[in-house]
Amino acid sequence: MNKLKKLPFFLPFAGCRGQCVYCDQRAITGVVKAPTPEDVRSVLKNIGEAREICYFGGSFCRFEERLIKEYLDCVTEYAPAGSKVRFSTYPGDLRDDALRSLVKKYPISRIELGIPTLDPSVLSACRREAEPAKIFEDITLLMRDSLPIGVQMMIGLPGQSAASSFDDLRALARVKGEERWELRLYPCLVIEGTELSRLYREGRYRPLTVAEAALWGGEFIELAISLGFVPIRIGLQETPSLASGVAAGPHHPALGELILAEAAARRMAKDSPRGPWHVPASERSRFSGHKNFGLKRLAFHCKATLEEVAKNIFFDGQAGQKGA
Repeated sequence: MNKLKKLPFFLPFAGCRGQCVYCDQRAITGVVKAPTPEDVRSVLKNIGEAREICYFGGSFCRFEERLIKEYLDCVTEYAPAGSKVRFSTYPGDLRDDALRSLVKKYPISRIELGIPTLDPSVLSACRREAEPAKIFEDITLLMRDSLPIGVQMMIGLPGQSAASSFDDLRALARVKGEERWELRLYPCLVIEGTELSRLYREGRYRPLTVAEAALWGGEFIELAISLGFVPIRIGLQETPSLASGVAAGPHHPALGELILAEAAARRMAKDSPRGPWHVPASERSRFSGHKNFGLKRLAFHCKATLEEVAKNIFFDGQAGQKGA
């Protein structure tokens, strides 16, 4: 996996042909106007080391080809040597052979595909422009050209069930085979001013609670890891505009940690129902933080008491460094 430090540029709604019911990229990122290639160049001229230049938000490969090339040229012509580029786009945006050929000329570290779900009824409820069969065809084209893929997925969408989201993971795993795809998971939030906020206030959509998102997300991530996905982000990055814009849903500063704690507890209980468990010291807070959330979930999955699991968990592999 790429180890370069990321330098993100947010292009809210750029290239989008419609607006999904849950989406307001300006409220999420706090970026009102997308930076132009000239803006990007002015930043890249002044960075001192190789970076991973990221174009997030919107759908990068729905720009005019001239503009796509201009943004990509910024990286090769102005960023320090060794820099790479990452961007997010709809799965079908690289269907054109000529566009894929253009993109392949650049040092692409990852193409992140927005695939919140593959359930047709959920896609329709979200007003999301996508057809599952075509998504698989589009992914196959990218894989044929050896373009590195990542996926952005969601849970808690209108009409979505946990079972449906797990089916999505399994379907994508069958397509990717042995490849290890990066994964971002975003539990659905209700953002003020979106169509989803209206549905919520009309009682036609019930968002997940923090607890529900932690358990669903934890099972999702545990399954994803077992299928060869590499989680790199869980939950939206906190910004002042996001904090002020959330009307409802699992908005919590440590939601990602809660989800990872649930995923770890599920995995550990499967691997060794009675322990002992050896955990890196860096993950201690995942178990002991938030009122021992991780330890409690481990006890639940092991059908044991909190005291029993606390005696058998060791951090950094050293005896005497127990979790409670």
